[in-house]
Amino acid sequence: MKVRNSLQDNLKAASAAIHKAAKELPAIIALPEYFSVPGCLSNFYSAEKISQSTSKQTIDFLSKISQEIPNIYLLGGTYLEEDTGKYYNTNTFWKNGSLLGKYKKKNPIKGEILVGVAKGNQPVVIDTEFGKIGLLVCADMFDPILVKQVTTLGAQILSLPVAAMGSHPTVKGHPLTEKVASDNGVFVLKVGNTYSSTIGGRSAIIAPWGILTEVSDSIEDRIITADLDMKRLSKYRKKNLNK
Repeated sequence: MKVRNSLQDNLKAASAAIHKAAKELPAIIALPEYFSVPGCLSNFYSAEKISQSTSKQTIDFLSKISQEIPNIYLLGGTYLEEDTGKYYNTNTFWKNGSLLGKYKKKNPIKGEILVGVAKGNQPVVIDTEFGKIGLLVCADMFDPILVKQVTTLGAQILSLPVAAMGSHPTVKGHPLTEKVASDNGVFVLKVGNTYSSTIGGRSAIIAPWGILTEVSDSIEDRIITADLDMKRLSKYRKKNLNK
């Protein structure tokens, strides 16, 4: 998703893409990290002010748009949530307008911490009729203990909204997420924005046996889709992980 310079422009773009994707009747639609924040991480200056100016509108949007795509799960990217005076980068999961669960990023990056983003500490895995989904955010993938906690709780699919900052080293492909997928026997839904695509935040859908699909580096909104073969996943886990 291209990052726009206003909250309303971001929400409008997300709405258009969600409705377009919903025409294919997918099981899940997913959004990027901080998808509604103007300029995304490039304009990070105060977690409190960003939360105050974007959080309510973002949550209202996610609830409403989820009602407009009945019976489709929505991974709502992330927003800055205020909780008892602290601000968390929070990943949400919706269906039919109802919030089914949320997760506070455990590993905010240095740029987030400097502006007041707090650290979450509770892994979250949500059960659905087609499998268990673990909620993570971006740099959480660098935390092997957290990844193991989530997979031990039974996650078969990992939600990974991302948004790489300019300080992120350029990465070819998806070496970390591919390794996490293969080592743990999980699908990874990596969803980023175009500003970060060439330095590690390129969107991709990754299986334990390889990349199913990924976006190019073109600076444009894109929708990618893939079928997640849960039976093949089960066979992979039994053969390689004894699960």
